[in-house]
Amino acid sequence: MSEDDTFRLAQAAAWRVRLADNDVDGCPELSAWLAEDARNATAWKRVQEDWALFGEHANSPEILELRSAALAHAHEAGQGRWVRSRRFALSHRLGIAAGILIVAVGGLYAWLQRPDIYTTDAGERRVVTLADGSQVELDSRSEVAVQYSAHARELTLTKGQARFDVTHDVERPFSVSADGHKVIATGTSFNVDLFGPSLLVTLIEGRVIVASTPSLSPLTKVDIPDTRITLDVGEQVVFSPKAPPSVAKVNLGQATAWENGEVVSENDSLTTVVARINRYAPHPIFIGDSATGELRISGVFHTGDIDGFVSTIVAYLPVRAEKETDGTIRLVHR
Repeated sequence: MSEDDTFRLAQAAAWRVRLADNDVDGCPELSAWLAEDARNATAWKRVQEDWALFGEHANSPEILELRSAALAHAHEAGQGRWVRSRRFALSHRLGIAAGILIVAVGGLYAWLQRPDIYTTDAGERRVVTLADGSQVELDSRSEVAVQYSAHARELTLTKGQARFDVTHDVERPFSVSADGHKVIATGTSFNVDLFGPSLLVTLIEGRVIVASTPSLSPLTKVDIPDTRITLDVGEQVVFSPKAPPSVAKVNLGQATAWENGEVVSENDSLTTVVARINRYAPHPIFIGDSATGELRISGVFHTGDIDGFVSTIVAYLPVRAEKETDGTIRLVHR
């Protein structure tokens, strides 16, 4: 951009900030300036497009604050006569006003690009309906970041577990990133679970592709190739740090039992069951020794009844529970 174009853009910005919400069509000075040169009109159009963003989001607290600051500084910069005889004086005020507008619009863009963060506490479940009608159901101690744009719907599960029911929109792919992997769908239902060091993706309806981003292994310093796994309904892919990805058919009722406030176990180790129960416990449960952790158990446990879970374990397994003063519980072999 030439110096002359920059100056014209600064002039347009100064006029926009000076007039704020006033009727620009009723300002003869602005009309005269626009008529002077077609490049003035081009600069004015560009500034108007940015300023319009304020109107689209005028009721948000962040934009109200940005706009108030811009107008306050513009008023301060414009004290005295607006246009003096020399271009230097005008240029100084134009620079101030243009700077204010650029900062304000830049702040607006930054605000628009911030993801929406949704979280749950221990024992809490939450259903969030997104702007396109898609739904995210969050399990206890979970967090998801949502960022929509004109061409993509991008979400990131940073901890916990969530079910995603996606509204079909082929022009805006829906993706969920978690632990270096991305689940891509256009209209479907799937479950993503960050369970300890592992990632589990379960397809409930439709079809999804789970892609891994190529990276360098920090241990072997060997390139990990890009992988793309397509899941069919009822299939689950498991990514773990100690084994290659594995795909298997699973019991969907068991995989999604958390939506009904349940943890379903089928001959699982006590270590695994306790890890799932701990998502809902106000105070953690610890396994005191390896022999206790290797015990196997089956059953349906209610996530809101931690004391009932401990009582069941003590009643059916050779285990005793030791409760600490801080509320934590230690399970040890008896």
